[in-house]
Amino acid sequence: MLDGLLSEESWSQAPPVTGFLQKDPQEGAPASEKTEVRILFDTHHIYFGVICYDSNPAGIRATELRRDNSLENDDIFELILDTFHDRRNGYLFRINPLGTLFDATVTNEGQAFSEDSDERWDANWDEKWEAQTQINEQGWSAEIAIPFKSVRFLSGDSIVWGVNFHRVIKRKNEDVFWTAHNRDFRFEEVSRAGQLEGLAEIQGFTLRLKPFFTTGGSQVVQGGRKETENLTKIGIEDAKYLITSQLALDLTVNPDFAQAEVDEAQVNLTRFNLFFPEKREFFQEGAGIFLFGTGRRRPWEGPQVLLFHSRRIGLSEGRDAEEIPILGGLKLTGQQGPLEIGLLNMQTRRSGETPGQNFAVVRVKGNILARSYVGAIFTRNTAGLSGNDNKVAGVDASFTFFRNLNLRGFLAKGGSADQKDRKWAGLGRMEWNSDRLGVVLERLTVPKEENFIAEVGFLTREDMKRNLVKASYKPRPGIPLVRQFQFTPTLEYITNLEGELETREALMEWATDFESGDAIEFEFSRFFERLVRPFRIRGGGGTVPPGDYSFNEFRSMFQAFRGRKVSGDLRIETGGFFNGSRTSIGGSVQVKPSQNLSLDPGYEWNRISLPDTSFSTQEFNGQVNYSFSQKWLTRTTFLLDSQGKEYTVNFRLNYIFRPGDDLFVVYNETRSYGSVGGLLNRALIVKLTYSLDY
Repeated sequence: MLDGLLSEESWSQAPPVTGFLQKDPQEGAPASEKTEVRILFDTHHIYFGVICYDSNPAGIRATELRRDNSLENDDIFELILDTFHDRRNGYLFRINPLGTLFDATVTNEGQAFSEDSDERWDANWDEKWEAQTQINEQGWSAEIAIPFKSVRFLSGDSIVWGVNFHRVIKRKNEDVFWTAHNRDFRFEEVSRAGQLEGLAEIQGFTLRLKPFFTTGGSQVVQGGRKETENLTKIGIEDAKYLITSQLALDLTVNPDFAQAEVDEAQVNLTRFNLFFPEKREFFQEGAGIFLFGTGRRRPWEGPQVLLFHSRRIGLSEGRDAEEIPILGGLKLTGQQGPLEIGLLNMQTRRSGETPGQNFAVVRVKGNILARSYVGAIFTRNTAGLSGNDNKVAGVDASFTFFRNLNLRGFLAKGGSADQKDRKWAGLGRMEWNSDRLGVVLERLTVPKEENFIAEVGFLTREDMKRNLVKASYKPRPGIPLVRQFQFTPTLEYITNLEGELETREALMEWATDFESGDAIEFEFSRFFERLVRPFRIRGGGGTVPPGDYSFNEFRSMFQAFRGRKVSGDLRIETGGFFNGSRTSIGGSVQVKPSQNLSLDPGYEWNRISLPDTSFSTQEFNGQVNYSFSQKWLTRTTFLLDSQGKEYTVNFRLNYIFRPGDDLFVVYNETRSYGSVGGLLNRALIVKLTYSLDY
């Protein structure tokens, strides 16, 4: 029985792992507070006993009870396990002093995720594991139990895993690591982890069956009529069979995603599609292996190209996506020797005018050299949006040298059955990333729609050649109160395939990170935009005529340290907007008056002035989270979208009655406002899952 105290005799017999060193604020210095980690295992679990000594226990930050919150406000201890010891992929487990759990998977050391974000892992992965903690006069301690059935691993007589440990002492803004503490290091770089030896005769599971039962009702208003629907549903959320300890086959039958989080409201003042992330559990697990395309230039932007985006399956377009019933599907993920394998096949039902469709994806990656891979992908959508089968195939590769140099690229070609003149999409990218210097050179080509269609993927724009040059100089000046400066010039140059300039942005960014954890940032951009057709701004906000436009924009941002009870960010932008001007004010506040309650309102206001009109947009994304305990969680979400002239209220009660199994009660209501306002839809749903392991 876990209690968070390392009082059992077995813990005293395990040698402690010590010697943690700082990454920040003093690179290579001994940690200001001692940390000890002990490791035990039996046939079914691996156990970690942790003592985080603290000379000021009253200063320990512990504010969050919600599972899978990133725990950015708190002291944390986390570990990463490279269970295949391939020095590329891993499982991340994180806790705070209250024993709140966060887990994630790391694919290819996080290189495929947002390029300007510290979060280079898939936090949507969830598995069964446990932790108990205690805060006392010495600091805080933890017992962590991770079942072997929760991870895939290499079996054999001599088992070696990669392992690393990381502790954050929040009030000091201090990061300490067991191995690879230098500032060029990111925790997801499992190639620089230590080794865990001595595991033997360990066992996972063979079969997990997770059925569900959903009941409730919905009311939809269409053309002045109200239509009511019964939402009772039974199915298999996931049936997981381990073909080997490394390879898992997942099956879903008649799935339901009523408990999935609602999408945030987003302002769209561009002429391109918005990107909405996947939030459904079946598609999230193992998602990293299917990634093929570009990362995000900024965390809040979508990728330029993804050949597979699982939201295409069973959902209509946009934030207000409606569910298209899924008959079922299967997914094969894992590793076989040097190969990483991903296979997905899903079948949807007919829904209104949308025919039933079959979606298939095959993804293979072969690991070569120390930290590199070559891969291929094939996607197919039968009876797609064009009425014809859509097939896309591509090859990609990533090579990492000298610890900081990464070269990667892809080539892809495809379209619908009736397309004759298909052309290649391609990417070439070189990136050097260290604590002091960064350089990015990128060339991306995307053909016109008549030459390249990826119906199972996502494209921000078509008919383009995109060139990106970016450099970063990030000195640590040794000035009191300042941790690091960052100077980043960027040039993005986009033409159509005929070479005619369409978009150019010259950007200069100045940023300062303070020892307190606060940060400020200033950006100046010089834009050029060419419109070949009128651009009608979404929401009836006016039209910009065709022509060439040059304008400037200035942006400033303040980011408050997340370790306080009140934190947040503030953004102010002002400057030109095609043939007019734009002023934008936005920000968010996070208030945590107690470990049970958190308030997270976010707001953005834009004022657009054009020669023939002026208008404003408002977007509000707010959450109120109240956790009665780590098992009883509530979240209420409020959304306002002035461009769509609607607002949404979503309430979710989640009772985690045992690890991996939940009871959800969800209420959702969307209403329109304006000249013709009123109810659009509402639904009340209860969902229960119960898993069985064999």
